[in-house]
Amino acid sequence: MSALNSLRKYVLACALALAVVAMAVVGLMMLTITYDVIVRYALAAPTDWAYPLNAAGLLAATSLAVPYFYAKGQHISMDLVHRALPSGLRRAADLVTAAATLFLGLVLAVTAFRSMAVAIKGGLTGAGTFSIPLWVPDAVLFTSGVLLAVVAVLFPPGTAEDVAEAEHPPGEAPSTGEAPGDAPATAAPSEGAPARGEGRAAPGTGEGETRS
Repeated sequence: MSALNSLRKYVLACALALAVVAMAVVGLMMLTITYDVIVRYALAAPTDWAYPLNAAGLLAATSLAVPYFYAKGQHISMDLVHRALPSGLRRAADLVTAAATLFLGLVLAVTAFRSMAVAIKGGLTGAGTFSIPLWVPDAVLFTSGVLLAVVAVLFPPGTAEDVAEAEHPPGEAPSTGEAPGDAPATAAPSEGAPARGEGRAAPGTGEGETRS
């Protein structure tokens, strides 16, 4: 079981890395679109590279984030009759969902790989100033498809606890600066010292008189 949790941890880390790349791509798209709009309407000099670049960026941002969101159960979903089913049938429905996701990942990976091979062999490039090689978006789809298929096997629906355990394996506790099991140190009253709440003799008063 620990080996499975370790594998889940590494796969989830890879999926998170792709999601971070997707966020960076979205930021780059915002900058390039803003630049294109400014020069188009302010300087009447539209670019010839903004559209193909952002078309590839949209594809990358969408596909790269899918494996992580699926593993975390944060992708967009819709329940029709799933919640109304008994627990056994719900489990079967989860397996059907995982199988469909696995099939989608495999189809995406195989088709992207074939398209990538054709693009590399033919030296195909996109339009515009940068002339992006067409095998680059195909490679993005291939990577996303492979990881989605792996995630579908390791993180089927209804495994939120397994995802949390993969992120924080047993025995890993967040560092608090104190050793596990250490209780906060408290000062013990010295022998003979008055306890809290008891009266203390005030200076200049007779023995037995206390300050109220």
